[in-house]
Amino acid sequence: MAKRDFIHRIIMISLLTLGIIALRIWVFEPVTITKQMANPYLKENDLVIAVKGKEVEYGDFVLYQVDGTEYVGRIIAMEGDSVTYMDDVLYRNNEIIDESYLSKSPNHQEYYTEDVIIPKVEKMNYWILNDIRTNREDSRTLGLIATDQIIGRLTFRVSPISEFGFIDIGLTHE
Repeated sequence: MAKRDFIHRIIMISLLTLGIIALRIWVFEPVTITKQMANPYLKENDLVIAVKGKEVEYGDFVLYQVDGTEYVGRIIAMEGDSVTYMDDVLYRNNEIIDESYLSKSPNHQEYYTEDVIIPKVEKMNYWILNDIRTNREDSRTLGLIATDQIIGRLTFRVSPISEFGFIDIGLTHE
């Protein structure tokens, strides 16, 4: 009887372990925020979870990879959108988009975000920008980010424990 219980427990532990590994491979991607990825909502050394295959919306933080390097940025425009950045004002499809989540340095004299015009975001691509706009390692330097370069949407903060929970992206959804 004891041998059967032992084999049963080994099988259950093995199945549980395989389930956790499968979730890690196909559903979740843990990310430690580096200094380059950090912004007012994601601090350096935060451990967050990116959910793979989750549909993204405007303003979502995503983890993406370009030439083997991982980046974190905010979805600004999706396929078919036009983007114009003029005098620190974002126009998406000729409508002004409020970017209240950005925090400008009080002693910053020049424009926070350089002027840019994207007539149309190509199919299966995104225009992604960092919240710290002086960090140009985003679509301004890397170009449009293809759908297959996006690893996942950042949704949950695991550490620090004091901020455990869903990530605040600084937007109010109506």
